[in-house]
Amino acid sequence: MNAPASPQRHDVPDDWPALDAAVRYQAIAQALEALSGESRAGAVQRLVSYYAVDGNYAGASFATLPPVRPSAITATDLHATSLLSVDVGPGATRRLLNPSPDRDRAVAVLGNLPEINLADAGAEVLISMEEFYRWVKGALSSPAAKDPNPWITASKVCARKRPHLFPVRDRNVCAFLGVLGLKDFRLDWLVFRELVRSPDVAQELALLPARVLAAAGERAVVIDESPLRLLDAALWTHTVWTD
Repeated sequence: MNAPASPQRHDVPDDWPALDAAVRYQAIAQALEALSGESRAGAVQRLVSYYAVDGNYAGASFATLPPVRPSAITATDLHATSLLSVDVGPGATRRLLNPSPDRDRAVAVLGNLPEINLADAGAEVLISMEEFYRWVKGALSSPAAKDPNPWITASKVCARKRPHLFPVRDRNVCAFLGVLGLKDFRLDWLVFRELVRSPDVAQELALLPARVLAAAGERAVVIDESPLRLLDAALWTHTVWTD
């Protein structure tokens, strides 16, 4: 395995915490464990099920369920998010969808977020990602909410809007990568950026679509185009499914 290069500071906002090299290295090793070697065949078979059109998993619909409107927040976005086993309550739905100055600002930030891969995101893009994520997370929460820290749901809403940029963070995947204890979405994003920048991980991800299509045979599958979404799906199925 090639050792990961350290992120350069101009590539990270000045007020963000630094990512520890040991955390970065461990996360890449864990990702490769899920994607390569003896795990590769299992990963491919799990992704066939995850992306199968005739199945009951979200893979074939989450990022592509129409209409896809990159510069707006829609009811379809919230429905697609719910396919990932999270709930968006009535109050949160109104705060996310009904016109307001805060929502207008969030939509403006969203409109300025380029549709690029996380691997190519520099400090300026990360700052805009942070602003949009914080608004989504705030809109999802309320004093009466069952979950006062809806970071998982917020991550999934953001990933629906920019599937190439925002990773779908959840407890299982973050624990597997060794970042759950960091309790900082900024560090999580930097870890995922290192994963999709890793030549070893990128090579495995580049080969996944062809392998999944070959294993699917005549079964119809709709595979994510984004390497980040493929990584999310491979890691999540690795952590929660058994072969």
